[in-house]
Formats: sequence, structure tokens, C-alpha cells
Amino acid sequence: MKKTLLAALGMMSCFTYAAMDNVPAAPEGQVTLMNWTKQPYNHWAFRNMGIHPSLMVPRSGAISVIPQALDARIPDLAFEYQGKSHTVRDAMINDSTDGFIVIHRGKTLAEEYFNGFSEHDHHLWASSTKSLVGQAMGILIKQGEVDTDAKVETYIPELKGKYIGKRTVREVLNMVTALDYSEDYENFTPGAVSTEYFRRLGFIPAFDLMATDPQENRTPRGILEYLPEFEQNSELEPGYRYEYQSPNVDVAGWIIARVSGQPLQTFIAENFWNKLGVEHDAFFMADVGYSAVATGGFNTTLRDFARVGLAMVNNGKYDGKQVFAEDWVKDTFTLTDKEREHTARSIYKDRSSAAYDEWLEGYKNFVWIHDSEKGIGTFRGIFGQHLYINREKDLVIATFSSAASASNSSRETNKTRFAAFEAIAAEL
Repeated sequence: MKKTLLAALGMMSCFTYAAMDNVPAAPEGQVTLMNWTKQPYNHWAFRNMGIHPSLMVPRSGAISVIPQALDARIPDLAFEYQGKSHTVRDAMINDSTDGFIVIHRGKTLAEEYFNGFSEHDHHLWASSTKSLVGQAMGILIKQGEVDTDAKVETYIPELKGKYIGKRTVREVLNMVTALDYSEDYENFTPGAVSTEYFRRLGFIPAFDLMATDPQENRTPRGILEYLPEFEQNSELEPGYRYEYQSPNVDVAGWIIARVSGQPLQTFIAENFWNKLGVEHDAFFMADVGYSAVATGGFNTTLRDFARVGLAMVNNGKYDGKQVFAEDWVKDTFTLTDKEREHTARSIYKDRSSAAYDEWLEGYKNFVWIHDSEKGIGTFRGIFGQHLYINREKDLVIATFSSAASASNSSRETNKTRFAAFEAIAAEL
């Protein structure tokens, strides 16, 4: 009995510095709004995003079971990248993957979980949410409710006369709006427009905004109210270069809500989530004004994340239902020469940059296109949230992660993960 007690106490002490492993959590293991994006805290935080305001996206209907054809070779598949040997499993673990699933021709070949994560846990999609919002916009465009050539202010009168209101829907969807904005997750200058945006996003806490009474203080509390503040980058013309800038997606989410007459989370639930045969409800992280964070707030389980990919590889159809607009899915993977040029001018094709992306061909409708001819692309979210879609091979790979740094493009372990995706595709 004494030895058992000592062993138990020893086990507790081993987890003293892990996030939220004791009840109550030790001070050094407590997840807060100040540390939630940092390791080891993000392992817990990314699967418990109720630390922020949230909005439900309920499921409905029968669950569509994904058949299994487990192949033990896939996790152990060896490949070479940058002169080093790796296995698929090692590539995942080395980038702090919480879970990955590989689905080929509609059947699960591999599914593994790490860091206490499980098939029933929710996880933040982060910026992979952008790609889902892009497909949501496609529904309204197919219905003739939104014109890609129209200016944003056509749909959002609050942005009339503002710089971002003068941009077209297409410029927003391809992120060529040339905003005076920096997508820097580490260096925040107090008062800068980018910092103020991230405060409203919830990436960094804004206790003053949380406490502000909107009836007494007209300071923009939420993301949408803050969008009029964005101006043009004086060194860049709109429609010239792809610049990854999250506020574009908030604009798109606002258009969807305004045109449809539904909050974004309701539009997603009724048009997508109720058609995918998902296993679990989803939810959106919200800002302090309880608007869904369109640019990065979606949360689901891993298999349900993968179900979105299963629709994307099949022209928007899944389990006999047209989930996404077929023409819009095809449009997403069809790049014009001009769209390729936008990306060619970006930092992602600059070989001297740490963000250089050897796989990227273009960016369209908030999807990263790797190969337009083969129909290969990714949804990408910071810290390693990825949905790899290979339409030629009928292959979907989904990963949730809690990586040490936010920027996927600059993290070498994430580049190895992408190489693992391609190794799996080559094997099948």
C-alpha cells in the first residue's frame, strides 16, 4: 500500500509541469489566456477552446461511417526529405501532431492519436477554417446572391467608402487586397492595426475590450467593427501579389452572414454540417461580441475534419449529397495565369525566405493549391492543422497538432510533414 501511494505521488510529480494534468491544476500547469498558444499549454488548450467565447454548430441526421481498411505500412512508410530519412509517424510526432488520419478511396488506411488526444476530442482548426468559409461563399455565388466582381461595400454598407470596402469579393477570396497589415504571430507593436486585430481575434487577450460596455463606449470591440480601420499598404497595389492576411476572411464571413441573413455558424450548420454525416457537433470560437471567428475559429473532431476533405475530393459531393457547390470546387482548383503570378510574387516562392514553399502553385478561394492539374491542395491552420486533398488519388489526410510555433511555412518540421503527405500519395 505504501509503495503504491508513493508511486502515485511520484506520477503526480512527473506531471507537475504538464498543462492541466492535476485537479486542481498546479499554477505552473494552468492554462490561461496569456499562455494558451504556447507549449505545453496548447496541447490542452487546442482541444478545449471553450476557454474563449464559443458558438455551437449542431450536427443532424444519420452518421456516415467511414469504412476501415487499416494498413500498418502507412505509419511506418519511409521517405527521404532534405537528405534525411523519415517515417510518416516520425514526421507527425516531430511536429507535435495530436492526431492524423489517412483516407484513400473512402476507406481509412491509418488513424493515430497522441498527447492525450482522442477520436472524440474537439480540436481547433485555426486557419483551416478559412478554406471552409471559402466553400461557404461558393454556395451564395452559385445561387447568384454574391458576384465575385462586385465590391465588398455592395454587401456591407458599413464598409462603404473604406479601403477594404472598395476591394472586390475576388480580391478578398484570393488575398490580393494589399492591406497595410502584418501576419506576425510573435512581434506585436502596441497600438498597431495588426496588434489591435489580434486582440479582437482572441489570439492575445484584450481584457479591456471584454469589460467595455458597448452601450457606453463606441470603441470597436469585435473583429467586424474593427474592419473599417484597415488601409492600403502604400508599397503595394491590390490585385498584384498574394499576401496572407487573415482579415480578408472576416470580410467574407460578414458577407455570408449579411447576404444569407444567418449568423455564420448557422449557415455552416444548415448548408454543410447537416449534410456530412458527421459524428459530433462542431463549434466556433467567437470574439467578445459573439461573432464567429471566420478566419480561424472552427472546432471539430479529427474524423469530422476529414469528412470535409472527402467532399472536396469528389467535386463537393459526399455520401450521395451535394455538400459544396460543384462548380465552385472545380473553380477552386483551376488557376488562371494571373493567379499563379500573384503567388509567384509572394514570399512563399522566394527561395531566400524561410517561408519558401516548394509545393505551392497558387492560392484561391482561401485554399492553398499545390497542383491544379492533379487537383492537389491543402487547408492550412497555424500550429499544424492541415487537410491534404489529392483529387487525382482520391486521398485525404487530416492532421491536428499543437506545434511549438505558429507559422507552418517557417517551421522545418512542418515541411517534413508535407513531404510525408506526398510520400503517402506516391505509395498509393
